[in-house]
Amino acid sequence: MSIPHEARVKEERVRALLHQRGYDSLLIARRENFAWLSCGGRAVTSYVVENAPVYLLVTPTRKYAIGYSMDVPRTVDEELAGQGFEAVALPTFGKTPEQAAVELAGGRLAADCPIAGLDSIGPAVTGLHEPLLPEEMQRYREVGREAGELVCELANWVTPGMTERQVLGRMWGLFAEHDFDGDCMFVVSDERIRRYRHAVPSNKAIERVVILAPATYKRGLHVQISRLVYFTPPTQDERQRSMAAATIQAAMLAIARPGTRLAAMRQTCLDLFDQLGYPEEKTRHMHGGPTGYRVSYPERCGDPEEAVRPGMAFSWYITLSGAKSEETFLVDEHSSQFISVDPTWPTIEIDTHGQKVAVPDLLVR
Repeated sequence: MSIPHEARVKEERVRALLHQRGYDSLLIARRENFAWLSCGGRAVTSYVVENAPVYLLVTPTRKYAIGYSMDVPRTVDEELAGQGFEAVALPTFGKTPEQAAVELAGGRLAADCPIAGLDSIGPAVTGLHEPLLPEEMQRYREVGREAGELVCELANWVTPGMTERQVLGRMWGLFAEHDFDGDCMFVVSDERIRRYRHAVPSNKAIERVVILAPATYKRGLHVQISRLVYFTPPTQDERQRSMAAATIQAAMLAIARPGTRLAAMRQTCLDLFDQLGYPEEKTRHMHGGPTGYRVSYPERCGDPEEAVRPGMAFSWYITLSGAKSEETFLVDEHSSQFISVDPTWPTIEIDTHGQKVAVPDLLVR
């Protein structure tokens, strides 16, 4: 069997980590790590648990997909085909997947999350996700482009009089039809935009403005987008706030050059809230940072050693009371580029840090 290049490189990363840490085998249980190691596979029956229904075990010489008989056949056929995993389908009454993994592993076994009796090396496993491989970068661009198209379609569909929850239903349906899964989806209108950062969609009818903010993923890769749609002309204050959010978003892309410290990026973000005249807004929301196989890693922006490098993805959540800019971009060897902006969406060009950056503008219908 010829294993795809991406799968081989990831297996090599796992084995190198095991050698470095003094382990013989690794058990992958978390859903995001399953998606990474399986090159974008989906292992899920319940969306409210963190672990996959099928575990992946990498031993010194073999790879196994371990789970109950109700989950393994579909997972191996549809998510792991051609990647060299041996199926271990357990009867529903008997040994657990964890017990089977211990028996198959032999030697010293670690896991990517706390499992009784095993050492957890979760952060080290997460560190294997980067740099994203060329295959992943291409997949990410495709996922970002499609997500941008879908939110654009939604923005041109929504009309005043619809309730936030009606729009939420269409949002979930639209993304689900295109094979996306969702982390969270916000639909917020009118005065609720200024009052709340995380406004759960309500039965309120939309009047003059709505924010559409889907946070979704496909093939394990997360894309966050926010769009403001106005049905009457925005006020001067609304435009100024939106411009401030867009300016910060543009700066985040412009300074995302290899070698830039993530802590410095976050500090630039905070400083811009002060410089643009909105100092009170900078502590009212998490501002994002790296993304990828998890929706966000904001804690990495507090690590003084973390730096931008090619093969990274970012999503910054720039919010002010009444405005929001949320985009996803990739960093490669040459540049940083938004992947979530549909070419038909209106943009505004912002000159920042020696670059002209086109950032999504308000849509006025």
